[in-house]
Amino acid sequence: MEPEILLLLCVAAAGLLLALFLAFGSSGFFNLLLGRTRERQSAVLVKRIERAIAVAQNNIYVKSREMERLSHQLSAANLTLEQMNNMKSKFLSMVVHDVRTPLAAIKGYGELFSRAAADERHRKMSRNMTSAVERLNLMVSDLTDVAMIEAGKLSVTRERFRFGDLVTDLMASVEITSRSKGVRLHYDRINPAAVVDGDKFRLSQVLQNLLNNAIKFTPAGGLVELGSRLQGRWLVVSVKDSGVGVHSSEIKRVFEKFYQAKHQTDEKLRQQGWGLGLSIANEIIARHGGQIWAESPGLGKGSTFFFKVPAVSGS
Repeated sequence: MEPEILLLLCVAAAGLLLALFLAFGSSGFFNLLLGRTRERQSAVLVKRIERAIAVAQNNIYVKSREMERLSHQLSAANLTLEQMNNMKSKFLSMVVHDVRTPLAAIKGYGELFSRAAADERHRKMSRNMTSAVERLNLMVSDLTDVAMIEAGKLSVTRERFRFGDLVTDLMASVEITSRSKGVRLHYDRINPAAVVDGDKFRLSQVLQNLLNNAIKFTPAGGLVELGSRLQGRWLVVSVKDSGVGVHSSEIKRVFEKFYQAKHQTDEKLRQQGWGLGLSIANEIIARHGGQIWAESPGLGKGSTFFFKVPAVSGS
């Protein structure tokens, strides 16, 4: 190419650039180029956000359908559970109502048989039958209380009474049980003048349960001790035994409904109850605004059960 032509082309290009520079200004030209670049980047970013939103919406839809399905399953399970709970309550009520009458008849016939028995063997058979009926009556009473608790109908009628009077009324039958088992029973460490604000019948039920349990799980020759002390506005009652003890993992679980100690290896002892007494006692003490608990150094080392209820006065 001729030098003159090349020079003319260069001059023309320079003139064009100069014209653009003058038209848009020194910064406008570069801003134009930069603005177009940003527009392209923004468009790409918007598309990415739109895709992410679409994916998120799809995930939300899938999760919402899953939650809806689980909600339906939970509703069905709750309905089934409510139906089963109602059936259980009706069953308990039916057992309580239908079993008491034949038990009363059996006990009556047993007493008649005992009076008419001609020899000791028959009298012993009658005593065994009466004892079995009494155990069944206790179980039915426990079922009655459980049904009342679940129906929210277990109530306590508060009155002021001397704790010593409750102990005096109760110990006649408890001493018979302890003598028959060969277990020593001490209750000289109570505060007889302490006045309790509570339901005498229900608290007597709690104390009898604790004492009977202590005697049941204490071998012949062992010792059961009943004690009480005033602690501020509370009367604290303790039932200590030298029996089989409670494993540390079960010290709280023994108050659960129908719970049977898994570390108790004596099947005869396990079969003497349904694991209801302590759960009922727990409910009764709770209705008094009190507390019930147990302590044990371990298996084979005995245990102590405590409960506290509001006290009014004492000496």
